[in-house]
Amino acid sequence: MKTSKFLIPAMLFFTLSGCIVDRTPDYPPVDACFSISGTTHYMNEPVYFVNCSQNALSFSWSFGDGFTSNQKNPTHTYTEAGTYQVTMTAEGYEGYETFTDAVTIQGSTDLDILVMYVGTEDPVSNCDVQLYGSETDWQNLTNPVSDILTTGTDGIVFFSGLNPVEYFIDAYRFVSDTSYYSNYFQGYATLPLEENKINYYNIYVELLYNTAGKRPTDKKIEIKRIEKSTKEEHERIIKEFKDK
Repeated sequence: MKTSKFLIPAMLFFTLSGCIVDRTPDYPPVDACFSISGTTHYMNEPVYFVNCSQNALSFSWSFGDGFTSNQKNPTHTYTEAGTYQVTMTAEGYEGYETFTDAVTIQGSTDLDILVMYVGTEDPVSNCDVQLYGSETDWQNLTNPVSDILTTGTDGIVFFSGLNPVEYFIDAYRFVSDTSYYSNYFQGYATLPLEENKINYYNIYVELLYNTAGKRPTDKKIEIKRIEKSTKEEHERIIKEFKDK
């Protein structure tokens, strides 16, 4: 709803033949408003704000979590669940008007994976990563529970909106018809994910040789867990790699 309105008239006077003439332009008043796209919003996913203000020249946003923006139609990502009061002030020639609305952010269970070459902290780019719900499906590459995501130059893939369960992860990058990088022997299963949080993990891949598209046939004795990590560790590894 609109919460405040304040107009400052700008008067221009000058003397002509002993008369004071009012040259005030006839500016229309500012009408501030915005809408929030979508009906359901989650942590760590962008929220889009659509500005519908009239007769405004500039905008100032406060998203209710300490962050601000001066864009006309900003996008903002919330990192914690909750209800936030979003305030936008639209300013025109002769004054400003403020509009406020609330956005509710639901919790999201997410998985942030950093893929690296085994024995190093060097991120692996162009590596395909996919999630499975059981070790059997992971072994046979059947019934994936996610799309394939591909790492960028920072070696990161990010899966959002997951369930707080364990996942079996396949990381795979072809080198030639008979060789590829894989995490097959290096660890492939998470612990049950912590709900409504970003879960950080490291995966290591090694160079393997086999017929294209086929997996090793050895029988697994026990599930190999991948390494838990933190946001700070991921940021450190990526920064140090870029600084090399």
